[in-house]
Amino acid sequence: MQIILKPNKIYSQLIVSCIMVLLSIKASATHYRAGEIIYEQLTERRYRITAITYTDPRSRADISTEELTISFGDGTSETVKRTSRVFLSNIIVQNIYTTTHEYRIDGSYLINIIDQNRVDGIVNINLGNSQYIAFYVESLLKINQSIGPNRSPILTKPPIDNGCLNRRYYHNPSAYDPDGDSLVFSLIPPKQAMGQEVPNYETPKSSNDIFKIDPINGQLEWDAPILAGIYNIAILIREYRKNILVGYVVRDMQITINNCINQPPVVQNIANGCVVVGDTIQRIISAADPDNFQKVSLRGYGGPFAVERKATYSPNPAIGLGSINTLFNWSPSCSHIRKSPWQIIFEAKDDETSNPAVNQNSFFVQVIAPPILNVKTTQINNGFELTWNNDTCGLAGRYKVYRKIDSSNWQPAHCETGIPASTGFQLIHTVNTLNNPTANVFYDNNGGSGLSPLVTYCYRVIAEYPPRSASGQVIYGDFSESIASEEVCAKIVLSTPMITKASVISTHKTNGKTDIAFIKPEFLDTLHYQAPYQVAVKRNSSKGINFTTIATKDYTSFANINDEVLQDSMLNTSDSQYVYVIDFYATVSGAKTLVGTSPDATTIRTGIYSTDRTNILSWNVNVPWHNDTFIVYRKNTSNVFDSIGFSLHTSYSDTNLTNNQTYCYFIRSSGFYESFSVKKATFNFSQEICGTPIDTVKPCAPALSILPPCSTANEYRNYLSWTPIPQCAMDVVSYKVFFKPMENDPYQELITLPNTQLNYWDMRTEQKQSIAGCYYVAGVDSAGNISNNTNEVCVDNCPFYQIPNVFTPNGDLSNDTLHPFPYRFVSAINMVIYNRWGNEVYSTTDIDINWNGTDKKTGNACPDGVYYYICEVKETYLDGVKTRNLQGTIQIIRN
Repeated sequence: MQIILKPNKIYSQLIVSCIMVLLSIKASATHYRAGEIIYEQLTERRYRITAITYTDPRSRADISTEELTISFGDGTSETVKRTSRVFLSNIIVQNIYTTTHEYRIDGSYLINIIDQNRVDGIVNINLGNSQYIAFYVESLLKINQSIGPNRSPILTKPPIDNGCLNRRYYHNPSAYDPDGDSLVFSLIPPKQAMGQEVPNYETPKSSNDIFKIDPINGQLEWDAPILAGIYNIAILIREYRKNILVGYVVRDMQITINNCINQPPVVQNIANGCVVVGDTIQRIISAADPDNFQKVSLRGYGGPFAVERKATYSPNPAIGLGSINTLFNWSPSCSHIRKSPWQIIFEAKDDETSNPAVNQNSFFVQVIAPPILNVKTTQINNGFELTWNNDTCGLAGRYKVYRKIDSSNWQPAHCETGIPASTGFQLIHTVNTLNNPTANVFYDNNGGSGLSPLVTYCYRVIAEYPPRSASGQVIYGDFSESIASEEVCAKIVLSTPMITKASVISTHKTNGKTDIAFIKPEFLDTLHYQAPYQVAVKRNSSKGINFTTIATKDYTSFANINDEVLQDSMLNTSDSQYVYVIDFYATVSGAKTLVGTSPDATTIRTGIYSTDRTNILSWNVNVPWHNDTFIVYRKNTSNVFDSIGFSLHTSYSDTNLTNNQTYCYFIRSSGFYESFSVKKATFNFSQEICGTPIDTVKPCAPALSILPPCSTANEYRNYLSWTPIPQCAMDVVSYKVFFKPMENDPYQELITLPNTQLNYWDMRTEQKQSIAGCYYVAGVDSAGNISNNTNEVCVDNCPFYQIPNVFTPNGDLSNDTLHPFPYRFVSAINMVIYNRWGNEVYSTTDIDINWNGTDKKTGNACPDGVYYYICEVKETYLDGVKTRNLQGTIQIIRN
């Protein structure tokens, strides 16, 4: 058999050799240590892009750092002149390249730089031979008008650092997002080109197998380096808005590990905190060095030190022997309000001459908005007009109004924002501030139905602040909430009659009846609203549009107005729910004038759903009083209604009934009006309703198992067996077996079996071609309900195809032809047989092969000996036909 070296392999080896020669010319020009790319939006699609690199100025290639090519991710690039050069030491220089670029359309753009070469001797890249490895970093910019402007994360700590051998090492890039986006940190291998990792990258080794980064605060921990030298790692910093990725920055950083003789200083833990705009947060930051003869410096990093109205710390830096302190101060402005907290990092470094030791610690500060002030209520008819002061920042996007019956006695904890559900307050309205001069006013009349008198209503208001970009534009993302306002409570003065009863007393389609009751008003300005007075009772169906006056009563003086009860008849209480209100009129300047309208009160409307041995009742009702209990009545065998239970909610299940027997019910509500000194009870009835339990509950699917015939030759039957689920198989009368040959095919019923049979042999003739398919067994109950296919089990084919390694084509009619062993579930083959010189002597697509040992070209008998074959076998499986390649030898023996 011939072995041929493919040309493209030779060419690729030549290319690699040429590259290595070219790179060797620049071997002494190695200089890249670290870097990253950041970006900032200037206009709609115009961005300022800044590449920051750290190189070795001693390299002969240092002159090449005067310019750098930046690829913008849209198919264009630009060679950019260096705009800044800062020496951090005699072996490290920072280079900054800044340009602007305008993108034509929205999209995702991978901004990147690539340049030869990295510094040599990087321990964890290419076994230390890193001088021929390119330096590459990238940042993802996503332009999307729906999510608003975006600026990349800013990394305030340089990516060049030192650590000590066998000592725990910490580093934090001190990143913050100017737009308030959430940052997530992760470690990735450094790259040498787009989509191409550096060769032979190894995660830095540690004595305790700990090399990780905290995804939330970006703290890198290495516990602890076991080999001195320089290392390069890459940190991916992704930014999210409301769980949507909006961009990322990749930082390629370098860490030098030395054999230190000194202990690193320790920065004490710093408590997280919060600060309300207008206040100041302070923290004492302390650091100490175990080597108390060494001088320690303490410096701060992070977003609060890079924004307007910066945070400060004093002294800056703090420097001293042994233990040192500095006082952190920050009085943030309204522009610093955001959902995500601000991170502050403090780093302590000793002054050991050869290898200074460093340590860090960090904390978070949440900046929140102050509470809304001066919330007030004023009664207008059956509602309250709420007013409050606009937010002091003037940046609120909306106000949210919450209401609760009676005081919550809750006060927000320190810096607690929003209103938790546990307080009992419910959101009733949201007011948008945009182009709304009355955004600080809201009228609450319970959606038009009116508030109830004798009830104490309590309110709180919060402001919500939309996320904003670094330039102050509103962007897509999570709102942040202010502290809740002080609670303000008030009670509607009863100046109109109030409904106390709306009860069905007779259920009928044409002659149904209801009882309506109301109580008289308590207070009225009779100098303004003069006699005579009139009460008008109005009715509407729940599906109607207009109210109809069903009764009126006139009074000659306010003192003569009494509590009243009336009956409403000729109604369809079987099918309709009715709504009642009361208008109260007085005389003003000689004219009949509406004083006010009572809140709506509806009759109780009950519905019923019948299922297996159960009637489920549910009802709805909208009344101005509080219903605390609902009693359920059912008609007994003596045709009398008895109470059978109660509910604190608006539903009830009547169980253990007899199927196909009718049961009738009604509901009685128990409710009340309550104030600090008065409690007025009210009881109301629903219409009567009947239901007949029927079995609509599907039985459980039995537990199915299948034994395929793969372990038995010449067997093509699938054996199914199942076990009923005891708790829900009581009324199963039969089982149905369903099958589908492919996963995406519909199921077809194979057979129905009695409930006494719990197994089945699938012996259809099609099984000889394929046993693959999916089955499920459904239970059928006495009512004809069929269980779901929750017990689906799939069986795959077990193809078999094997070729003998010898045959004897000598004409004795025994083993004269090459055939495969008995096979199954094979759809096709493609076989080629070669002699020992690699010449083809036979080929076939016949599954049975049928080679008689002759050469296909000459027709002559092939000589005895060993022949080689390659056979492509097409085998059938549940998810389609798959190809398997066989290779082997066949020996011809004639004597």
